[in-house]
Amino acid sequence: MKSKKLTSLALAAAMTATLFAGCGNKENEGSEATPTTDPGSNGGNQEPGGQDTPDGSDENDPGTPAGLPEMTKDEITLVYMHFDNDLVVKHVAEAFMKKYPNIKVKTQAFETGGYNDTLLNMINAGKVPDCYMVLGNCDIGLSNGFYGDFTEYWENDPENQNLLTSINDYKIGYFGTDKKLATPIKYFPDVMYADLAIFEKLNIPVPDPNTWKWEDWIASVKAGTSAADQIYGFNEYHTPITYYPIANDPNCIGEFGWDGHRFNMEVWADGVNQWADLINSGYRAPYAETPENEAWTGDAEMWAAYTGKLTWQIDAFWTYVNLFDTPDYRNKGMEWVPYNVPANSAGTSFGVLDMGSVSIGTKHPREAYELLKWMGWGVEGWKAKLEAYKTIVDDTGNPVFRAAMPAPITLDADIWEEFTQTFYPTEKERKYQSVEDPQYGGPLVTAEEDQKYGKYFDAFFKNVTRPVGFGDTQIPGFQAFIDGVYRHAVDDTDVEVLVRDQGKNAHDYAAEMAAKALEYNQQALAYAKEIYAQLGIELNYEVITQ
Repeated sequence: MKSKKLTSLALAAAMTATLFAGCGNKENEGSEATPTTDPGSNGGNQEPGGQDTPDGSDENDPGTPAGLPEMTKDEITLVYMHFDNDLVVKHVAEAFMKKYPNIKVKTQAFETGGYNDTLLNMINAGKVPDCYMVLGNCDIGLSNGFYGDFTEYWENDPENQNLLTSINDYKIGYFGTDKKLATPIKYFPDVMYADLAIFEKLNIPVPDPNTWKWEDWIASVKAGTSAADQIYGFNEYHTPITYYPIANDPNCIGEFGWDGHRFNMEVWADGVNQWADLINSGYRAPYAETPENEAWTGDAEMWAAYTGKLTWQIDAFWTYVNLFDTPDYRNKGMEWVPYNVPANSAGTSFGVLDMGSVSIGTKHPREAYELLKWMGWGVEGWKAKLEAYKTIVDDTGNPVFRAAMPAPITLDADIWEEFTQTFYPTEKERKYQSVEDPQYGGPLVTAEEDQKYGKYFDAFFKNVTRPVGFGDTQIPGFQAFIDGVYRHAVDDTDVEVLVRDQGKNAHDYAAEMAAKALEYNQQALAYAKEIYAQLGIELNYEVITQ
């Protein structure tokens, strides 16, 4: 079965490679544009500064950064494909075109459902976007050979030395190879929200947001569970199984104990066993759409975090602005504040990283790289985004800052200060006032909220500048391992279910899981190497055996 799957993938990828061998964006066919494929002289691979707080570097002033070739002066068109907020993307595109009036930018917005299939279909039809977002699984781009190689641009752009420190330190977007093929362009730090009202009700200590560790969360979950009050310790959107290895192993730079070479599934097993014990010991809120949830809330479909009887909610970054900081929740007496996923001793934490790349088939790689930077991590692009988030309201009257607004990827101090103070509470002296809330009226953040919640947000943002993301976005073969092995460990049963529902010990599966995960990783890399060789690009990677 596996060989048949690989054969069909190879055929599809070979067709894609053939298309890329001579294709570009059809919008630009017939253009006599000056070639811009020379990435400039190699200034060497600079080591990142390793900052853990935003830095006030001014190396990213407008203009062409040192080390990068000049942008073309020819009239060209670039196409950017995405699943982002289209109003914000168009605003950034307008700012980009204002700086580069010779470049026309066309944006193509698609829903997340079927997004990668749409992208692949467009490429196979010869309608190649110059740069684009990729949803989740990195093997989509690697196995089909449509990630472009922008290593020289990346490594010679001084602005890239002032980003979330994990991006360069952990070579995120290299996928274990020697080529920069993709990079984070949207960042959502994961959040462990605490309801301060519950801590007060139960008279239990609130963890210090500046110094807290994993064991502090476990202790707080247990103390924050009260059968007499029908209060549960936690509910989960993303699972503690993902967080545990990252929070407890300083060598971990990805899911399941991934250290950049192998998987430490023993630390993964510790996390699975602990998670199952918390659930079976009654610390987790009932699952939605169950009789247990109906008995607890009176409504089987009610969300645990809406009950006012929950101590911790593991959830998305945007949940605060979209839900917890609205009158509906405030009027129920809830006081949700954010904690970062506890960082390990290397400072690594967890967040969702949406990736983007430059098309291997673009005729304008230098300009496509610049556009991708504006849409993703660049300071100039973030200035335009902040203007959009502060001013744009959609047709239904909702401000776009409530449309899954991400956090900056740049560590530029001014960008971070404006972002955090415009939309969130702070204890610091304000340089920027809160934005007005066009949906509910008044300032989004009040002086009272600064006083009560500011220290939690200040600590949170300080501690989320070294994230790693889900395994499928950065570890080749990871999703195939999940689908092919992890979810079917024994008798077609998910290994997590075996531990939670059948009382199995996760350590009994750790060695086999680690071996299989590495096998899938090495197969994916070997396959990507073959595909990229057809495109004239040599991918080198570390061959690892058990």
